[in-house]
Amino acid sequence: MAIARLSVGIGKKGKASPHAQYIAREGKYAKDNNSLEKLEHTGHGNMPAWADHNPNYFWQSADEHERKNGSTYREHVIALPRELDSDQRHELIKDWIAQEIGDKHAYQYAIHNPPAMDGKEQPHAHIMFSERTRDGIERDPDQYFKRYNGKNPERGGAKKANTGMKPADRKADLLAQRDRWEQTCNAHLKRAGRYQRISMKSLKEQGIEREPTNFTMTQLKKPEIKDIYKSLLEAKEQDFQAKLDIIAVLEGTALVEINRQIRLKEQEKKDQQEKVQERTQKPIEPTKAPQATNAIPKAPKPQIQPIKAANAPIIEGQTVKEALYVGQGFDEMVVQTAERIRAETIEPYKAEMTRLSAEYKALKDNNSWLGKGKREKQKKELVNEYHIVQRDYDAVKERDFTMDAKKHIEQTDPKAHATHEQAMETLNYHASFRYGAAQAQAGRQYTGEIIAVNRFGVMQKTPTGRKVYHDLDSFETLPNVGDKVTAIYNKDSKAELVPADKAKLTRQIQQVELERQQSKDIERDR
Repeated sequence: MAIARLSVGIGKKGKASPHAQYIAREGKYAKDNNSLEKLEHTGHGNMPAWADHNPNYFWQSADEHERKNGSTYREHVIALPRELDSDQRHELIKDWIAQEIGDKHAYQYAIHNPPAMDGKEQPHAHIMFSERTRDGIERDPDQYFKRYNGKNPERGGAKKANTGMKPADRKADLLAQRDRWEQTCNAHLKRAGRYQRISMKSLKEQGIEREPTNFTMTQLKKPEIKDIYKSLLEAKEQDFQAKLDIIAVLEGTALVEINRQIRLKEQEKKDQQEKVQERTQKPIEPTKAPQATNAIPKAPKPQIQPIKAANAPIIEGQTVKEALYVGQGFDEMVVQTAERIRAETIEPYKAEMTRLSAEYKALKDNNSWLGKGKREKQKKELVNEYHIVQRDYDAVKERDFTMDAKKHIEQTDPKAHATHEQAMETLNYHASFRYGAAQAQAGRQYTGEIIAVNRFGVMQKTPTGRKVYHDLDSFETLPNVGDKVTAIYNKDSKAELVPADKAKLTRQIQQVELERQQSKDIERDR
């Protein structure tokens, strides 16, 4: 699972050389060949000539010559995607160094790959770089780290970058840098043909509101709370698996055919009910002959009856309603999968925080005066490291895993993915079908010819040439293409179809065509 993590640290005087040995796994930090951790790659660049073949000499000189309260280096600690192989991760880091450091600062880097809690890889990179800017002036170690001389640069040390930045500017610069890392990392994932992506944005920045539901580290130290937490995780896992099983069963059926059969049965049931009602109604009494009068009898006013199509069209294929149903189920599946991925991604951070807390507690509980100063120093380092991990832990909690979940489903459940893609295709075709048409509204009526009836809906053309779109569910019985009808909508958006006055409709169409032709003639004469 690609983890989004980029933290920036500062090294104080006396820390540069030991830390460089640590990231390069040199000296007392060297690992034997049987170590579970892999040192994938190391490298350095932009070093002065006197340190080009021995980068640790550069950091030793920084520790020796930087002023007492000065910083000797800055560091990027970056989580790298498991989805990239060792060489691809190396290329990613080299691109990042070229982009962020360029040829301006001396740097050293290493890529570590220890095992994660889940037994898989946990690759990450350490990039140390000096804030001293290379300006082409040759300086020995003693002069290199002296104070910069603006009037005579050759007499002073190399200039430090960003020394005048305010805290607000540094924060904005860090946010911009995190955004650049997201773009760079995702570009390499895409280049490698991987679907996973990282996001450095918080839930708030993405417009997502969600309260954290995790226990605190203090609570998790208690055995009873830890057992409860494990039970909750197991319950979530069982619930998630049950939903996957249900979806798998549903997706395994011929959903479209089932829905078509249901509609046919419902229509047959309605037809039978109408026949029963006709048999139970009283017989119509014969009309009495009118008495002879001098007045000319008026022709009886025809009563308009709703249309009851004897051969209503049968809709084949996935309807919009069915597509929306599939989409809703898929969205729920994505939410569940995203939360599961979040839990898996966050676990290494929680384990690291637990380890740091345990080490801190052990130091705190040691009341011996022997080595007290060293313990206090170690405690401060543990607190700083804990805060860094906690910040990244909080960022993962707020990250949006929606895209990761969709790609995971695509790989692990291709049937569910394909069904969802079919539903999205139906909705896209539906949008194209109704494009440019007016949506029929409740309480209105629309007169015109039916020009299309399909799984996307019913399209009607009015005498003025305007198209009106009707949902399939608006009608009890669907009209046929070519029917000239008036659709009368009630307040519940249900429509009753009655035959339109064909002669009147024809006259209206002819009148509209005549007006259009006259308008064209006027425009041509101008």
